[in-house]
Amino acid sequence: MPFPPYVHSVVDNSDDAAWPVQGQGRNECGCTVAANTINLLAGQKLVDKDDMVREAGLFFNSDLGGSPSPITGRLLKRHGLGTHFGNLSHTDAEVVLRDLIDRKVPVSVEIGSNHVGPFVIYGQHSIVLVGYSDPYRDRAGGLHEEYYFVDSQWPDLGKFDLHYNDVVDGAVTTPYPGNRTMARDDFMRQYETRIYFPVFRSQAEHDAWYQANIRPEGGIPVINWLGSTLITGTYDIWVGSRRAAANPV
Repeated sequence: MPFPPYVHSVVDNSDDAAWPVQGQGRNECGCTVAANTINLLAGQKLVDKDDMVREAGLFFNSDLGGSPSPITGRLLKRHGLGTHFGNLSHTDAEVVLRDLIDRKVPVSVEIGSNHVGPFVIYGQHSIVLVGYSDPYRDRAGGLHEEYYFVDSQWPDLGKFDLHYNDVVDGAVTTPYPGNRTMARDDFMRQYETRIYFPVFRSQAEHDAWYQANIRPEGGIPVINWLGSTLITGTYDIWVGSRRAAANPV
């Protein structure tokens, strides 16, 4: 079954077979995100989240919150996908994210935040952005604009349900991408870190997109390397031709 016409999704088909994704265990979101994006792009289950936990090795510790953000990118690259540890704090994040979705590129993003003094260090939870909507009105006339995610612990740990965000109205079921829907303003408020991992089918495909549309922000080389590699990700600036998204409603 197709999604509504106002929905943009990395996968156009709502059938379960087109969404080989799974829920996570305790603090396994970064590893499960890697498994889910690998399988989404393959259109079949190639890896299990437990495989990713094992591959993360000593970098994963459920008692210490799971795995650091850069490990997600490391796991994805290890399986032949193209990505980088980026940060959209200094550019129009929505322009970048929507461009990627329209290219059928899922994006690992982090919601919530951990603070060390005035600095935001990593997010509290990793999820996969898989779609967004144009502004639309429901049957009652309410106006909506949304983002859609595969959230491996939504609505709660151990209760992952791919159809959780589908809307049932009598005998009519309207499917939406992933298993979690967030209003646009709610997502942008929770997306404080602006950390992102765009997940392409190959590093060459990723690099071509990056070189055509993104410029890394300049700065002091040693400090930039430390932050972009281990803490914040590269501060990316959009230079592509896509028009900016409208102001939140």
